[in-house]
Amino acid sequence: MYYHGSSEKGLEILLPHVSEHEEPYIYFSTNSVVASFYMVHVVERPFNWFPYGFSQAGIPIYTEYYPDALADVYSGKTGYLYECSMIDVLHNPTNINCAITYPKPVPIEKCTVFTDIYKILLEYEKQGELIIQRYDTLDTKMISFIYRTIQSEIKDNSLKDSPDLSYSVFLKSRFPDIRDSV
Repeated sequence: MYYHGSSEKGLEILLPHVSEHEEPYIYFSTNSVVASFYMVHVVERPFNWFPYGFSQAGIPIYTEYYPDALADVYSGKTGYLYECSMIDVLHNPTNINCAITYPKPVPIEKCTVFTDIYKILLEYEKQGELIIQRYDTLDTKMISFIYRTIQSEIKDNSLKDSPDLSYSVFLKSRFPDIRDSV
């Protein structure tokens, strides 16, 4: 089964859209937890905010880059987990091991509605399907990595020159001291 997380309700067919890879794709995941992350886009495209990786066992690890980040992004948000199986050619232009893209419309076979995505992510954690690295448990090495990552994002995307972009506003409100230092 292939999963597609979305904030759009009532879809019957998934359609390809031009992606950050400059090709029209539908993005899928073979992992329902990972697809659930994508039900919320807290910043406008072409930017993304999905601070996750994987354990050696392949379990998604969501890292809170600031206090209560998971709740901030997902609490009270509704999302839709679409399931499809009619995909014949698999392609992965990303570095995400469970990601798949498809260039053609795909009929949806099932939709699960999550009225509070935060609660479902906590349930995934209880079931051992998700690891949440909470900000208050991170060591100084990881905090330094986060600061460097945010500084790099600000610099690489010229966000100081575009203070009204949703990504600029998001980073400024969550990382004010970092944002001013770049």
